[in-house]
Amino acid sequence: TFYGLFDIVDSIEIPILQRDYAQGRAEEGEVRALFLNSLFDALSENENVTRQPLDLDFVYGNFEKIERKAFSVLDGQQRLTTLFLLHWFLAADNKHLTDFRGRFVTKDGRSRFTYKTRPSTTEFFNALTSKDIELLDGRISDQIRNSQWFYLSWQQDPTVQACMNMLDAIQVKFSDKSGKFYEKLINTCEPYITFQFLDLHSFGLS
Repeated sequence: TFYGLFDIVDSIEIPILQRDYAQGRAEEGEVRALFLNSLFDALSENENVTRQPLDLDFVYGNFEKIERKAFSVLDGQQRLTTLFLLHWFLAADNKHLTDFRGRFVTKDGRSRFTYKTRPSTTEFFNALTSKDIELLDGRISDQIRNSQWFYLSWQQDPTVQACMNMLDAIQVKFSDKSGKFYEKLINTCEPYITFQFLDLHSFGLS
């Protein structure tokens, strides 16, 4: 699970060589809707019945800095970013931000999931995960943009723009319907959403 992966790695980094977050682009509405529908259906499964988790296929990359186990993603960037945003939204919506930060934020307030493509993207993820927010009526992207910690210059960052679009879509799909969704999402014993984790160095590949 995405939650469980952080028992293995200290951080997940989207390296400079990767493109910006594409799943949240305005023109990717159909792809976004299909993926969120799949995640929603998986989390809607009855916890008292026998079921199979939704498997999101392979996520692979390598450890750039062995001493602190920073996992550099080569394939799986889009899925992992969406899962990260979903964890954050459900934690905020279900009053679990303390648990979220205990898992996904370092003691010095840095996000353990980050993009290396632009400094502004890194700054955005650090602020989003460490600042308090109480979800109000209206679009969540507007609320974030109106927050004191949000820099207007971040709006020029394509990944930040895409994250805003994705959070709006997550809000429409999951808000007021989430129930125990956050607890289900972080369930590592009987998981609801999984992927196959592959460290390329284990296979002698560069």
